Amino acid sequence: MVLNILKKRIEKKELNETEKKIAEYFQNQVNNLYFLTSREMAKELEISDTSIIRFVKSLGFINFTEFRKELLKNINSKKITPNDKLSKNKNLLNNDKVLNSFIENFERNILKIFIDNSMVKIEETVKLLIGAKKKYVVGFKSTSGLASFFGLRLSFILKNTKTYSENSSELMSDMIDIKKDDCLFLIAYPKYSKTYELIIEIAKEKNAKVIVITDKTTSPVVRNSDIVFFLEISSISYFNSLISAQVLLEYLLTNISGRIGVVEQKRLSLINEYLEKNL
Repeated sequence: MVLNILKKRIEKKELNETEKKIAEYFQNQVNNLYFLTSREMAKELEISDTSIIRFVKSLGFINFTEFRKELLKNINSKKITPNDKLSKNKNLLNNDKVLNSFIENFERNILKIFIDNSMVKIEETVKLLIGAKKKYVVGFKSTSGLASFFGLRLSFILKNTKTYSENSSELMSDMIDIKKDDCLFLIAYPKYSKTYELIIEIAKEKNAKVIVITDKTTSPVVRNSDIVFFLEISSISYFNSLISAQVLLEYLLTNISGRIGVVEQKRLSLINEYLEKNL
């Protein structure tokens, strides 16, 4: 795979301080390298984009464009079946190792949330959700539980929040009315629904903002989205891990809850009061 080749080329080079900074960034931003521009990388690293381009050329690429094309061309598109995952992780699932392996994978996935996604992006998301007139929270199949969790709790502190945890005619009917000051919040993991691309298209036609949580840069929901969070879904078993998304969603809710005003706090208290009476 090209990323392994890239790693070997970097290891062979004697790096100066700036190059070390770029090399470390490449390793930490594996999920983002496919679509970031040299300027975007340079901005995050607080160096010139010329330094990025020069470093890429020193690794044997003609220019930055060729570098990105090679990355895209070599994306591993092989589908891994649940049985493949079990076979691959057989050693980790040994009774003597499974607990430590699980904890290590858990910690690695959590840590990558804040390595692969900047706090600037998180801050922008919080402000966007608070400022949006209407919030449409969407997630089907494997992400339906995440959408239900986030949408419900977001509705307690921010009014005009609707949740769609299944593909329904109601979703399409409501999406037609999305407006410029509204926000679509989408959680999309494999297998991706074709409806995801359609509702993003509708939202963008109405100039609404689109926030997406997904697993990789080749995900069909990345294109045309305003903010994209790339989260690790690897597990040591046969299924995709949802823990990274759960943690990010809880962090967003926690962050937003610390910024709500008196009106929202009273609303939350009233909701809680009625929920208690409804037990």
